[in-house]
Amino acid sequence: MNTWNSGVLVLAGRSAWARRGPLSLLVAAIAVSVAMVLAVMQLREDARDSFSNAITGVDLIAGSRTSPSNLLLYSVFHLGQPVRSMPYRHVDAIVKLPAVAWAVPLQLGDHFRGFPVVGTTPMFFSKVGGPSGLGFSSGGAFAKLFDVVIGAEVAARLGLSVGSSITLTHGGNDSLAEDHSDTPFSVAGVLRRTGSPIDRSVLISLAGFEAMHIGWELGSKPKQSVSATHLDPLRLEPSQVTAVLVGLESRNQIFSARRAIEALGAGTLMAILPGVTLDELWQAFGIVEMTLSVIGWLVLASALLGICATLLLSIASRRKEFAVLRALGLSPAGITRLILLESLWVSLTGIVIGWIMLQLMIAGLSPWAIQEFGISMQFRPLDPQAWLALGMVLGLTLLASLLPAFRAMRLSLHDGLHPPAA
Repeated sequence: MNTWNSGVLVLAGRSAWARRGPLSLLVAAIAVSVAMVLAVMQLREDARDSFSNAITGVDLIAGSRTSPSNLLLYSVFHLGQPVRSMPYRHVDAIVKLPAVAWAVPLQLGDHFRGFPVVGTTPMFFSKVGGPSGLGFSSGGAFAKLFDVVIGAEVAARLGLSVGSSITLTHGGNDSLAEDHSDTPFSVAGVLRRTGSPIDRSVLISLAGFEAMHIGWELGSKPKQSVSATHLDPLRLEPSQVTAVLVGLESRNQIFSARRAIEALGAGTLMAILPGVTLDELWQAFGIVEMTLSVIGWLVLASALLGICATLLLSIASRRKEFAVLRALGLSPAGITRLILLESLWVSLTGIVIGWIMLQLMIAGLSPWAIQEFGISMQFRPLDPQAWLALGMVLGLTLLASLLPAFRAMRLSLHDGLHPPAA
């Protein structure tokens, strides 16, 4: 008897393997549902980490009046297009506010082979990304007019390094856009990977941004090339910028500073708290996250119903098998454990395959997620919430197997009292 109790787990695994044909579809259904549920959790955490890393150290974001989420998306995450720019004179006014410690302007609009070009100042590298700022894996910040700093993903995807020459594209990233071939840039530095949209950014100075657009007033390439030797960077002050990242002397002054910034534009400016706006954005996306999770759980429910139906249909054809096991000393309770353990094997196999599918999805979709949305998908251990979800999968599997297991026990008892005729 003890031998049977210790070997039921192995017996259940062999029994499930003997019926691997019909059970393989159930394993696949469980694997797909587990991969989907875990992928939703993974994507949520990766997106939050990437978005949070991008606004670390920034207390306020100022720009022309629009919706807070739109300002956050196009200024920090480079998603969408700005409604309008803000006059550069407001940048000087923001810097002079008593509560403001620093202000970094951003100018957007151009691209480089699918990556956004950001015009800014060298202060960007020391103020954005937390107290220590942004680190360089090679080179340093732009010092010359046509220097460029690229993110880690840009360097990795395009094979660029310090000293490489690149040509930026005017306006949107489409086949009709013209290149700034008259003003080639040289890579001065490559940033360390941050896990944020900065990794896929191409950063140039505001002066370089202005110099690049000399003669482009009508939207087409100028007839004469621009030479850096004939330009004074100090005089290339932009007339407009897309947004301004603001750091404060004290976070206790955040609301008063916000009001002061918005008062500068007489109703045309707005300042948002990036953390608060990001939370509101997550709430708006919550319905999408919930929908994907529900779909995953519905797929799992269908798989569990399939397990129940498959086991019930197989019980009658396995009566002789159960009779032999009873004759060899396996109790009715052992028959019940056998059925439950078979379901457990199916569920565990589906969970393992689902986890492997998730890792393959991360490896395959990570470059696309970074390119399109600036989300860095990371290989990470399962968090407590994911372990809870997997525990629920196992629990629901055992629950779905109770009816077949109970029926198998009753049949084994009946056959033990009334052996079938030979």
